[in-house]
Amino acid sequence: MPGTFTIALMYVHLATHSAFSLQEGLLTPTDLVQAARACGMSALGLTDHHLLTGTIEFVKACQDAGIQPVIGLEIDLPQGPLQLLAMSVDGWSNLCRLSSVLALRDNPDAPCSLEMLFTYSKDLIALCENPHNLLDGFTGCLYVPLRNVSSAALLSAQARKLGLPTVIAHPVYYQTSEQARLQKTLSAIRLNQTVATIPQHALAPVDAWFMPPQMIEERFKDFPEALHTTADIAERCSFDLPLGNPQMPIVPLPEGVTVSQHLRDKATAGAKERYGEITPQIQTRLNHELDVIERMGFESIFLIVEDILNFARETGVPYSSRGSAASSLVAHCLGITSPDPLRLNLYFERFLNPARVTPPDIDTDLCSRRRDSVIQHVFDTYGVDKVAMVGTINRYRPRSALADVAKAYGLEPAKVRELANQLPHAWWARFDSEDGEVAPSPFAELRTTYPNYQSIFDDAEAILKLPRHLSMHPGGVIVAPGALTDLVPVMNSGGKGVVITQLNLNSAEALGLVKIDLLGIRGLTVVGDVAEFVQQSQPEQYATPLSVLDSTPSVDEATSNRIEKGETIGCFQIESPGMRATLREIHARTEDDIMAALALYRPGPLSGGLKDAFVRRFKGEEPVRHLHPALAPLLDETFGVILYQEQVLRIANELAGFSLAEADLLRRAMSHFDPGKKMQELERKFVSEAQARNGIPIETGERIWEMMAAFAGYGFPKAHAASYARIGWRSAWCKQYFPAEFMAAVLANWGGYYSQRVYLSEARRLGLKVRPPHVNYSQHQFSVQRLIDTEDRALFMGLGQVKELTQRTIGRIIQQAPFTSLDDFLSRVDPRNQEAEHLAKIGALDGFGKIPAILSRLQIGGWQQDQMSLFAWSDTSEEDWALQQKVDAQLEILGASLEAHPLELVLDKITGAISTIDAVERIGRRVTVAGVRQTSRRSRTAKGDMMLFLIIEDLQGTLDVILFPDVYRAAKSFLDANTPLLITGAMEMDRERGEPYLRADRVVSISK
Repeated sequence: MPGTFTIALMYVHLATHSAFSLQEGLLTPTDLVQAARACGMSALGLTDHHLLTGTIEFVKACQDAGIQPVIGLEIDLPQGPLQLLAMSVDGWSNLCRLSSVLALRDNPDAPCSLEMLFTYSKDLIALCENPHNLLDGFTGCLYVPLRNVSSAALLSAQARKLGLPTVIAHPVYYQTSEQARLQKTLSAIRLNQTVATIPQHALAPVDAWFMPPQMIEERFKDFPEALHTTADIAERCSFDLPLGNPQMPIVPLPEGVTVSQHLRDKATAGAKERYGEITPQIQTRLNHELDVIERMGFESIFLIVEDILNFARETGVPYSSRGSAASSLVAHCLGITSPDPLRLNLYFERFLNPARVTPPDIDTDLCSRRRDSVIQHVFDTYGVDKVAMVGTINRYRPRSALADVAKAYGLEPAKVRELANQLPHAWWARFDSEDGEVAPSPFAELRTTYPNYQSIFDDAEAILKLPRHLSMHPGGVIVAPGALTDLVPVMNSGGKGVVITQLNLNSAEALGLVKIDLLGIRGLTVVGDVAEFVQQSQPEQYATPLSVLDSTPSVDEATSNRIEKGETIGCFQIESPGMRATLREIHARTEDDIMAALALYRPGPLSGGLKDAFVRRFKGEEPVRHLHPALAPLLDETFGVILYQEQVLRIANELAGFSLAEADLLRRAMSHFDPGKKMQELERKFVSEAQARNGIPIETGERIWEMMAAFAGYGFPKAHAASYARIGWRSAWCKQYFPAEFMAAVLANWGGYYSQRVYLSEARRLGLKVRPPHVNYSQHQFSVQRLIDTEDRALFMGLGQVKELTQRTIGRIIQQAPFTSLDDFLSRVDPRNQEAEHLAKIGALDGFGKIPAILSRLQIGGWQQDQMSLFAWSDTSEEDWALQQKVDAQLEILGASLEAHPLELVLDKITGAISTIDAVERIGRRVTVAGVRQTSRRSRTAKGDMMLFLIIEDLQGTLDVILFPDVYRAAKSFLDANTPLLITGAMEMDRERGEPYLRADRVVSISK
């Protein structure tokens, strides 16, 4: 409540700028608060430029430090900058509204008009050096800031003439005076200039570092009243921002029906539809869940998600809610989730724990291509003023930091790319260890190679992890009960131009706003495309595309056989070499088996030996032993090992009498590896209650506890596994019964784990006819087409993959097809010469003549001038191109060859090699494999020698290969993308990643 903090009569900074003054400030909000605390300040103001992104982090840091936060914003007026400070929650709302309207303009950087400013001036204090035209808008709340000593006397005199008070407002942009140079670099980045040419007025003010209050007081000792005014303003701005109060969205309701009753009615109707008869067990569970949901006030969340997914179903958008939401019977009855929580023994408290007050997290996956229509439905239904996508903070990583800094230093674009390309795309920040070991710099190798660029590397390293820009969260949607900008500021995203929150997810949730995740995933896009292909070709059997997917049986012998054999390339979540090996190991045949495989095939179970124990017991090579007979009914389904998080809840509940809510809190505490007093109390309770209730000896109880605690590091939610297993099963069923449509969908969506060549090889292995793009058959992407004058079908690559083929030409081809001759095609489509040549070389004009004859005809030209009749031609007896020529042309123009895989051209020269799929089964043995490079990544050993991580592919899959320095030096001259390789070495297992790899000791090129 206001007045919680007592402001001492000393100077406090009111005009600090954090790193969320993008490319201006250098300090995080937390850094600023820590600096204030170190100086003994009792209050601190944050006035970031344009955005309020850092406000919630700032407020929380102030609360933790016992400092009064002063929440502000800096905007631009025609006469210069203006700092605005909120005096109340209403003031905060006006900051949000003003920041939002400014950010949503076509030119967000334009100065703010007085009309717009005065519209949102209530409960705001204004600091402005040129306040003449602000007098009427900020009565009693307008101050003249004194920022530096040189101009303080003049500004004080002007303020006295206007009857306005003055206040010291030293601007802060960085920690120490030495960082002024780095702030100059950031400013050059922001303004797309160089550090050599950027003008002084574009930089932060001189001496804009975090001066201690004693230094400020000494500098401005002639203005004591202005110094004391800082504390007065802090007092006026003392209020509590309401954090943690749920802001539940409002849903449309039938007249006279409450939101609770509406949810009960829908859940009951859904239960009857799902189960037919509502048994006492179902009714008891349903009542329990509904009671908890109503007590916590979360009814509207369920109803909104149900409405969203009803729209998805009605418009043919495949979806699947994942995560712990599948533990809810209410969600299942509303059609939000697919797995049956009763059959799978899923516990509601794993999803929504009444002992915690956070809103439920319902993550929904959607077909990525069709997702935007669902999101638009949310905006249309609940109001554009109440809905926004969640913003996310993109921070500097080594590549972006180095590229931006190098450009600011004036390096040529080619040199910038040369430097940045030597850094990995992925980067995980490492921290100094507790024993004082300094984390390695991502620029260490570059510093050695490029000694003249040390300043560039210094600056790039200094801005790592600072905010670079804001963008749209992958799927988070905020729905507010009223106008969103009353609570949170918004802006336009730089990508799709949709409205996003200026706050990131954590900050938005801290304000109590409800986030609904609508995520796009490729797996659902693939099965959605399969369904469309099938429905279009069989409309008499399937009324809608989704009816194809709805017809997926839960038991199917052929699909089970495919999964058990690991023939799942292209199938969601179950296609990697290691996962396919896991499916074979456990003889997976059902959705439940896929669930187990998904839980097993992760770093924790793999490195901890859990997977190996599970497989041995599954195969009967090791007996299933329980620490106590009471564990048997709880762990028999997973052969005595704890595989799912829900099993921890069940053990705590049934052995020690913990309520399911208490059991979930226990699971959460264990997952955080908290060995403190609370955990010790829980352990004592578990052990004593297990003895009292089930006669479990103390020592055995302690061992069970240790087993549960050890599991916590790699536990997997069964509910999440169930949701993903459903998609995996469905995609395997699609592959089994609609192989052409399935592979077309996989290829049209650019695959998944493997390269396009692997999927093309898989299509051929399935017996499909795979063809390059053809002007009479191809669409923009891969598609299945019936051949003219035949009942045969073929899988055609899309025209969109043809190098340098314009969208105009693609559109004309698709619209005008079919074509009867080369001249017919040329006259009606009118392609550019290069486009026509590329189409000829890849076989897209097959049937109109041999490639050499077509190319000769294209050299003549004339079709653009309507002179076709002057150039009669005929296909001569000239020999067509050889297979190698066709392969080379397709590799060049398409990026892949549909005539043959590079290995197929040298099969007669491959002896003694096994497939990658066989190699995976031979851990600990020497093997020889043949393949071509798919991707590679160089690295250095501790001694600084270069080595290579390589992924090769053959006709059946891929394999990781490691080339240590000696082997890499001998092979690097021929490791291009299309050279067939013969690699010999030892198969080993990466226990951390769970992936097998080949440790190469010999690599040779196979000549064609």
